Amino acid sequence: MRTGFRAAVAAAAALIVAGIMPAAAQGARGITLVVGFAGGTAPDTLARILAEAMQRAGNVNVVVENVPGAGGQVASARVARAAPDGATVLLGEVGSVAIAPFAFASLPYDPLRDFTYVSEVARTHFAFVVPDQGGPASIAAFIEAAKKTDRTLLATFGVTSPGHIAAELFAQSAGFKGEPVHYRAVADGVGDIARGQTAGSFFSIPLAAAQVRSGGLRALVQTGSSRADMLPGVPTAAEAGLPYLSMSSWFVLMVPAAVPGATVADIHRAAAAALKDPAALERLKGAGFEAVGSSPDEVRAMVARERDRWKPVIERAGIRITN
Repeated sequence: MRTGFRAAVAAAAALIVAGIMPAAAQGARGITLVVGFAGGTAPDTLARILAEAMQRAGNVNVVVENVPGAGGQVASARVARAAPDGATVLLGEVGSVAIAPFAFASLPYDPLRDFTYVSEVARTHFAFVVPDQGGPASIAAFIEAAKKTDRTLLATFGVTSPGHIAAELFAQSAGFKGEPVHYRAVADGVGDIARGQTAGSFFSIPLAAAQVRSGGLRALVQTGSSRADMLPGVPTAAEAGLPYLSMSSWFVLMVPAAVPGATVADIHRAAAAALKDPAALERLKGAGFEAVGSSPDEVRAMVARERDRWKPVIERAGIRITN
């Protein structure tokens, strides 16, 4: 199977904030926030919103560095090898942290051993979309039709991307035979779904909302715990009786494992301050992100739960990529 994790997903920042962080920390050098995806992507947008908010609160420069490649793996390896002084921070995401370890035969980093987790800063949710013309009217109708066919083609945007693994979970849990069709270009996947050449796909909420407004696609269910403002008429997975589809693509701040605890605490306080900035929160919401701001203990527990959740899905799907 080809490599190519591309997700909708991630980056966050850690700025030393005046009035919040100790005087010694305030005098430290700036922060490099490493993002595993190219400029203009959703993770890059997230990183820049947070970095700007942190700089408004403090006096230390935050530089966003894009290190794309292998669905966040190149960036993760770079930060894992960085000096453990808190000056280099990664925004990891579900793909590189909780999916890649089970989908790839080897990784250039260990998500558990090589990092200290600081905070979950944000998450985004999905909507399952189908053709607007001729597509099923509900997610129940989709499942009923899928069970009557030998295979149901599901569009994804990259092998092991969150959307791909969500599609595998959907088929496994609902009891139909799903077959992923991987696209590099979103426009190609959107067109094929609209024409009925593939049956459906998991889109980020902003992308799904845009396609619904254009009239090409219809959203049947969304994966957040509550209805997104962008899709108020679309039921959540829980409302649709499919609690197993309650999921998200999440973004977490990570630093090299040997960073001192006091520095980790400083970075956490800085991120928490940024996530209380009203202007930043409004921009995050407009970009389809939900701010979180969890504690180090909470983010470690969340990552452990997510790894336990996605490992059996990947194993049942038979995904094993040799580098």
